[in-house]
Amino acid sequence: MKTKQRTFISGAVVLGIAGLIVKIIGAVFRIPLASLIDKEGMAYYETVYPYYSTLLVISSAGLPTAISKMVSERVALNDFKGAKKVFRCALMVLTVIGIATMLLMLFGAQTFSSLAVASGDVSDVQKQSMSFIAMAPSLLFVSLMCAYRGYLQGMQMMEGTAVSQVTEQVIKLIVGYSLAYYLLPKGYEYAAMGAILGVTVSELVALIVIWLFYMANKKKFKPEIGVRTVTERSSNKSILKRLAAIAIPVTIGASIMPITGIVDSIVIRRILVDIGYVYEQANEMFSIFRGNVMPIINMPAVLTVALAVSLVPAISAKMAERDKRGVRHASRTGIKLALIVGAPCAVGLFVLAQPIISMLYPKLTAADLVIADSLMKISAIGVLFLSLVQTTTGVIQGLGKPVVPVAYLAIGGAVKIVSIIVLMYIPGLNILGAALSSVLCYCVAGILDTIYVYKKTGIKVHIWHTFLKPIVSAIIMGVIVWLTYGALTSLGMGTSATLISVGVGGLVYVGLAVFLRMFDKNDMEFIPGLAKIQNMLVRKKNK
Repeated sequence: MKTKQRTFISGAVVLGIAGLIVKIIGAVFRIPLASLIDKEGMAYYETVYPYYSTLLVISSAGLPTAISKMVSERVALNDFKGAKKVFRCALMVLTVIGIATMLLMLFGAQTFSSLAVASGDVSDVQKQSMSFIAMAPSLLFVSLMCAYRGYLQGMQMMEGTAVSQVTEQVIKLIVGYSLAYYLLPKGYEYAAMGAILGVTVSELVALIVIWLFYMANKKKFKPEIGVRTVTERSSNKSILKRLAAIAIPVTIGASIMPITGIVDSIVIRRILVDIGYVYEQANEMFSIFRGNVMPIINMPAVLTVALAVSLVPAISAKMAERDKRGVRHASRTGIKLALIVGAPCAVGLFVLAQPIISMLYPKLTAADLVIADSLMKISAIGVLFLSLVQTTTGVIQGLGKPVVPVAYLAIGGAVKIVSIIVLMYIPGLNILGAALSSVLCYCVAGILDTIYVYKKTGIKVHIWHTFLKPIVSAIIMGVIVWLTYGALTSLGMGTSATLISVGVGGLVYVGLAVFLRMFDKNDMEFIPGLAKIQNMLVRKKNK
C-alpha cells in the first residue's frame, strides 16, 4: 500500500512540476505574443480560444480521467489484457470525437466568426475565420493524445504525459511566435493565424512524443511473473458505458467556463458597440481584458490546481478508511491552503496592477494602461475566490460528490452571464462590468462550495485560523509592498522597483505565516516536507 502511495505521490509530483513548467511557458508565450501582434492581433487570437476550449473539453476533460481510473483498476488485478481493451475502446471513441470536433470547427468557422464580429463586416468575418481554420486540426491531435495520456497515467507512467505537455508548450512558443513574427507584415489576422498554427503544430508533435513513449514502454504492459492474473471479461458496450458515466460529470463541469468565455467573446464587443464605442475600440478593449489582463490573473491557478489534484486522493483515502476525523482535517487544510495561496496573489496583483502590466506589456499606450489597470484591480479580487473554487472542487470530488461543484459552478456561470449584460450597460462601468461579472461568478461558486464542504464534513468554523490569518497577512503584505514600490520609484527605479517589491512582499508574507503559525500539526500530514521547513524557520527565529 505504501509503495503504491509513494508511486502515486511521485507521479503527482511529476505532473505538478510539468504543470508549473507548462504554465510558465504559456505565460512566456502569451505575454510577448501580445506585445508582438498588439491588441488587434490578440483580439483574433483570443476570440478562437473559448470555442476551441469548449470543443476540446469533450475529449480532454473527463475521458482521460475515466481511462486512467479504469486502466488502474484492471492493472491492480494484474489484468493487463482488460486494461488494453479499455484503451482500445477509448482510442476508438476519441478518434471519432476528434474528427467530429475538427470538422465542426472547420465548417463552422464562418458561423463562429459571424457571432464574434460585432461589426458584421464580411471582410472582418473572413479575417477572423482564418484563425478558426488554423486551429481545427489540433482538436483531432489532442483527442488522440488524450487516449494515450489516460492509458499511461493508469499505468502510473506519468513521465509520458509530463514530457508531452512540456514539449507541446516549447514547440508552441518557438513555432507560434516565429510564424506570428514572419506573417505580421501581411496583417494582424495573418500574425494571429500564425500563432494559432503554432498551437496546431505543437499538438501534433506532442502526440508523436507520447506515442513514441507508449511504443518504447509496451513491454512493461504485461503481468508480473508469478502473480495471479485476473481477467475481467467486459464487453465493449459495458466499457463505453462506464467511461461515459465517469467522464460526463467532469466534462459538463469543465465546459462551463469555456462556454462563458464564448459568451464573453460575443457579448462584450456587441454591448460596447451598442453603448457608443466604434468596433475597433470595442475590439481593443476586449483584447486588453482577455489578452493582456487574464493571462496574468490566471497565473496563480497553477498552484491551486496542483493542490486540488493532490487533495482528491488524500480525501478519497480517508473516506475509504472511514476516517471522519482525517477527512475533516484534510478538508480544512485544503480550504486554508486555498486562502494562503489566493490571498497574497490577489492583494499583490491589486496593489501592483499598473506596474506589472507596464513591465509585461511595454507597448500599451497610456490610455490602454488606464483600462488595463482598472480591469486588473477588479479581476485580482476574483483570484481569491477562484482559488477557493479550484481547491474546494478537489475536496468535494474526494468526498465522492463530483456533480456538486459542477452544479455550483453552473450557478456561478449563470450569474456571470446575467451580470455581464446588466453591469456593462451601467454608465462608467462598460468593460469593467465584464471583469466584475467574472468576480461574481467565482464568488458565488466559491462560497457555495465552501459552505457545502463545511456542512458535509462537519468542520468547525475557525474564522481566525482558517480565514483571517491569511487575509490579514496579505493585507499587511500589500501595504508594505505599496510603500516599498512608492519609495523605490521616488528614487527613479522602474522595472526593478516592481521586481524588488514582489520579492519584499514574498518575504513579508512568509515571515507572517511563520510568526502567526498559519500551519498546525494537522496540516503537516497533507503537505510533505512542511513540518521540517517550519521547524527549521522557528528554530532560526528563536536563536
